[in-house]
Amino acid sequence: MPRKRITVTVDEPTAEYLANAANTSAVVCEAIHEYRARELEKELEAAYREDAEESAGLNAEWESADAEVEE
Repeated sequence: MPRKRITVTVDEPTAEYLANAANTSAVVCEAIHEYRARELEKELEAAYREDAEESAGLNAEWESADAEVEE
């Protein structure tokens, strides 16, 4: 995967931590991956909540039809 150098501004404690890290780039990349995963999880959770109302409505509408089906 190609790499690209960027410049970011961080607060002093974060800068000190990164200065002492064995592999600064790896620490930053891992933090970004974790951040993105949390953001995607929040989006997915919100989408499930939105769909839950519609699914409950569809279930209520078709529940009686399911009761009539013999297995």
